[in-house]
Amino acid sequence: MKSIRLKIILGILLCSLLTAGIISVLSIRSTMRIAEEDSTENMVNKTAAVANELDSTISRVEQSVNILSDIVLSGLSERRFFSDVNYADAYTSQVLEQVHRFAEHTDGAITAYIRYNPEYTNPTSGCFLTRDSLSDPFSEVVPTDFSMYEPSDLEHVGWYYIPVQHGEPIWMDPYLNSNINVYMISYVVPLYSQDGTSIGIVGMDISFDLLTSMVDSVSLFDSGYGFLTNAAGDIVYHQGEENGKALASLDPSLAGVSAFADSEENRGKTYAYSYKGVDRLMVYQPTKNSMKLFLTAPKSEIYAEAYTLLYTILGAVILALFVCAVVGFFVGNGLAKPIHSLTDIIDQTAKLDLTSSKSGGKLMSQKDEIGQMAAGVHGMRTAFRGMVDSFNDVERAINGSIDNLDSIMKENNARTDDNTDATRNLAQGMAEATENTSQIVRHVGDVRNQMQEINDLAVQSEEESKRIQERAGDMQKRSGTSSDKTHKMYDVMKVKSAEAIEQSKAVERIHELTDDIKSISGQTNLLALNASIEAARAGEAGRGFAVVADEIGSLANQTMKTVDNISGIVEEVGNAVQNMNDCITQLMDFLEETVLTDYRMFQDSGERYLADADYFIDIMSRVRTGTDSLEHYIEEILTAADDINGMTVRSADSVNDIASRSDEMRSANEDGYQKLQDAREAVEELVRITKKFKYNGQESES
Repeated sequence: MKSIRLKIILGILLCSLLTAGIISVLSIRSTMRIAEEDSTENMVNKTAAVANELDSTISRVEQSVNILSDIVLSGLSERRFFSDVNYADAYTSQVLEQVHRFAEHTDGAITAYIRYNPEYTNPTSGCFLTRDSLSDPFSEVVPTDFSMYEPSDLEHVGWYYIPVQHGEPIWMDPYLNSNINVYMISYVVPLYSQDGTSIGIVGMDISFDLLTSMVDSVSLFDSGYGFLTNAAGDIVYHQGEENGKALASLDPSLAGVSAFADSEENRGKTYAYSYKGVDRLMVYQPTKNSMKLFLTAPKSEIYAEAYTLLYTILGAVILALFVCAVVGFFVGNGLAKPIHSLTDIIDQTAKLDLTSSKSGGKLMSQKDEIGQMAAGVHGMRTAFRGMVDSFNDVERAINGSIDNLDSIMKENNARTDDNTDATRNLAQGMAEATENTSQIVRHVGDVRNQMQEINDLAVQSEEESKRIQERAGDMQKRSGTSSDKTHKMYDVMKVKSAEAIEQSKAVERIHELTDDIKSISGQTNLLALNASIEAARAGEAGRGFAVVADEIGSLANQTMKTVDNISGIVEEVGNAVQNMNDCITQLMDFLEETVLTDYRMFQDSGERYLADADYFIDIMSRVRTGTDSLEHYIEEILTAADDINGMTVRSADSVNDIASRSDEMRSANEDGYQKLQDAREAVEELVRITKKFKYNGQESES
């Protein structure tokens, strides 16, 4: 058997170990979680920061090209562009200075260009500015000759036709310009006329180093790095891999990375994967030009700080356990010695030896729990000595009383047996009658409940039928009202449309007026010419008259141009009026053939709906009448059954009460007799126990 000293030491160690283990587990879990969250949050924040920096640079490039495209379109005459093949070249010379300015003030710009639709311009129309490096000035070179390539030759002219087919500004995938050995990425804005016809494109090629330098500048743990892919998941920049390769082709384990990055919901989240046998963690963020930025690092580096904290906590726990073991040894040794002495006294008492002990007084003098325990044992032993003396006196008195009670109990048992048998037979008959009556009441009550449910359903159905009747009448009235309003609206629209068509004929009179104005302008121009000739003949005297004649001729020309513009506008108004007439005709046909026909169908349905509701209300009323009569008969049956059941229950209760009291009396007699025998045996046992105590008749120290 293990000693109490060992148990105390083991208890202290176990409590210390349990406490340290709980604290360690909670600390380690919390520390690991916080460290992991800090590390992953650091990765997420760095990824977001680099992505924002990339987006900011991309936005500045987009802003430059978008503004340049707006400038090109704002001064371009669409009429001359589509009618004069040489107009584009002349117009380019006007905006060339603007192209230079925007190219020089756009970070990372290597080229800037304007190219026009070759269907309406010369094959080399437009401008193309380029330079070999960011430190060199821009120089103008001859643009690519469209006549040398087919539109389907995307390798050479895809930079033009892909944005035009895309229909909106587009970022092209990065590519290597072999002429100047610079990796570039292009942003192109297609230009369109007001009717949607392609005019050309405005674009810039940006050095891809401008973006990759931002990715390379990220410091991510010891060996973490960033890389870029396009929207399809192909690498466009990676320090250790070739551009153009798909991620999944580098390693089968990277197939999950591509699937992870395809979901917009995963942006800014971490993804665990294994690459070349190393467990890694990555974060992905999309950029404005549809590229995807990835930052990745080994898990061992990300969680290095967490592992350091883990080892520190484990060391502290081991040291704490050692200290607890030393303290437990000394504490256990101090507690075990007095407990051993007190245990010897208790063992002596357990053997019914109440003689005095040598160490009792010393133990009671201690001012702690041990002293309290010793005092309690001393009081117990003193009480035992007094009890032994009292037991001997009580034993003699109890034996005399037991003999008298024994004879009385035997007589009471004989009298109660006869009364109990009679009352039991009567109670059994009354219980059977009560059960039969209760069963009748339950069955009739079930029938009554079912009839009440039927009646409630009939009432609800009748009320619902009335509401249906009201809705059917309301539907019929509304259909008639709406039909009348539609007829009136149809008549009014028919009159108004006829008036509008008649008024539209005023456009033809405008044509006649513009022809008259043209005729007058022509005659005025002819008079101005004749006046100029006459003034020339008059020499110096007619010079002033010649100035007036020139102004009149200029006014006549301006009038002709204005009349031409009015003629174009009148023609557009005429087309709009014709379209309006077509729309009015279609609307009138729809009202007459569809809407009015539907309203007539609604009125017919409302009448049938109202007739069905009347029929249903009549049926529900007859059901209610039948259920009311049946409920009256059921109520009479229940009243009679309740009277019978009440009388039977009251009689049965009286009989059962008599039987219960008889049983209680008999049971009490039997219990009393049994307890009397138990008391006799207890007294005998008490005598045997008191004879086992050993003491000297005087109180001791313990």
